[in-house]
Amino acid sequence: MKASQIVTVPEQATFYIEAASKYLGISRNTLRKRSDLGLIPCRQDEENNRRVFLLEDLDAYRKSLPPFKANGNPFLPVKAGREKGEKV
Repeated sequence: MKASQIVTVPEQATFYIEAASKYLGISRNTLRKRSDLGLIPCRQDEENNRRVFLLEDLDAYRKSLPPFKANGNPFLPVKAGREKGEKV
């Protein structure tokens, strides 16, 4: 049996904009826009005035999105001439 290692975990996981955008799978500019619109809360880092995102806020935003559809992007219409779900 291997010995367990104790790891300290911060009270809140925080991300700067680059890491948060990678976590969500969106660009930094898109994350900035959605943050400015109030869709994704952020805070200002007091030391260097950068945006800081909390993991719980990023997860809440992900859960608020519409479910992913197997046939592709749920926001794009199905191409004309093909029925939804029809194989090519």
